[in-house]
Amino acid sequence: MKKYISVLILALFGLTGCENFLEEQPKGEPTNANFWKTEADVISATTALYIFNDYQGIYGRGMNLYSLVPSDDFVVGKPKSQIEEIKDFITSGNGSYTRDIWPMHFIVIKRANDIIRNVTDLDINAEVKNFALGEAYFMRGLAYFQLSLLYGDDNSGGIPIIDETVAEDFFIERPASVSISYAFAAASFEKAAELLPYFNAADSERFGRPHKNAALGYLARTHLHNAEYNAASWDIVITACDQVINSNKNALETNFKDAFKIASNWGPEYLWSVPSNTVGGSMFAGASLENRAWGKYNGWGYFAPTKELYDSYETGDERRDATLLAFGDEFEFFGSTRKYASANNLTGFQLKKFLEPYGYASPIHLNPNGDHPSTDLNLPLLRYSHILLMKAEALIVKNGAGSGDTEINLVRARAGLAAKTGATLEDLKSERRAEFAGELLGRYEDLCRWGDVAKIKGALHGKRHLGVVFDTSEGENKGFPVNSTDFTQNFPTTEVWKERSNFILSTHRIWPIPANAIDTSRETLSQNKGW
Repeated sequence: MKKYISVLILALFGLTGCENFLEEQPKGEPTNANFWKTEADVISATTALYIFNDYQGIYGRGMNLYSLVPSDDFVVGKPKSQIEEIKDFITSGNGSYTRDIWPMHFIVIKRANDIIRNVTDLDINAEVKNFALGEAYFMRGLAYFQLSLLYGDDNSGGIPIIDETVAEDFFIERPASVSISYAFAAASFEKAAELLPYFNAADSERFGRPHKNAALGYLARTHLHNAEYNAASWDIVITACDQVINSNKNALETNFKDAFKIASNWGPEYLWSVPSNTVGGSMFAGASLENRAWGKYNGWGYFAPTKELYDSYETGDERRDATLLAFGDEFEFFGSTRKYASANNLTGFQLKKFLEPYGYASPIHLNPNGDHPSTDLNLPLLRYSHILLMKAEALIVKNGAGSGDTEINLVRARAGLAAKTGATLEDLKSERRAEFAGELLGRYEDLCRWGDVAKIKGALHGKRHLGVVFDTSEGENKGFPVNSTDFTQNFPTTEVWKERSNFILSTHRIWPIPANAIDTSRETLSQNKGW
């Protein structure tokens, strides 16, 4: 299994032969005239769709910076001006961490369209053809869904629609509404769901490639975000979620914390994730790890959870201690049980969700290259709990409080909480925050679509571990607290991020298009309004 995913990751950057988006074809590269001939060609082309997986600017840190940092759940964990500008809504979009999000998505769109255009009438095995086309439609839908969330609205417009009929002139103006972009993404997911089989845990050769319920889940998620523009989308959210639920192919892990273990990478809860291992994949686990990781690894420390997030959990909610570390909390780290303390974390809290690979005595689950800190733990992007809570929200919006109790209480029971009766939209909001903290395209996007501006603007707080003495024999920020540390002590709450009164929902819910995309668009693109 690991060997297959490694090959998938390593192959991504070598498989450009089926493309023609360069002016001249490099010598020795396949062309459209000699490439689209065999099943091997098709499989090679589909493997090249997955460039998101191992790219820092997408699932490593780039999209996470736009999704996690602006919310009330996180602040920038260490001085980093490029990320601080994102937090304060003064970014240009041209920084090295985020400027490739836009063009990388259009590379995937181009590759998906090439497959759809060239494989549809190809005389090859029907199963291979349908699966390849399903992959292409899925990845095109995913690209448009993510682009629409990050860059599109009804104020500045949607995302330029480029389908398989566009083979040469890619300079297309934006649609007036992002709803058009969501509709295109949804149509792609619908087509993918028709073509793709259900996930088969026995077929490891297809691990990391989409399946029917992944497409249906993203179809629901696309309509969840489109519903503020078109209320008819709520019905499609319910229908798509029911298709996943009634298939009986997915389920919640028994314990919340088990959903974030290596053993669960291909379990029933994950509908879609970033395949990761010690060769490549998502670097988010390392990007969110304690800066310098007490001298054990190259943690980047970019994402510091807030006291607001920590305090938002209900008493007895098992998700809090599975998601976050507070001062004195025990965790496994390089084979030892440690108590959490930080010499440099701005808030005094650590994201715990993705720490399991760091718990083993031998670093067998870690990329030895700390500048590319992937682990053997997949990064979840769509879980079964998303399906349950999306359906619950749609039911509440359509039918009122209590309509989503069944789905909400399945999630609450797994978290060790009592069932709710008459759950409201505010209850639903709390469940989503507790369930998806630290996961991509969650809290910030939720606050924006709900219009909860005050929560975005408000000052944020922490409890820094001031006065704690650390072992510095191996260097500053490279040791654990000394043995005499009193882990029962409390720390004062302090403001760690000022109120961001400059936030304007109609402007800052989306991000600036990078200048290089606008400059090379032949005047078909203009900057998002207000940026």
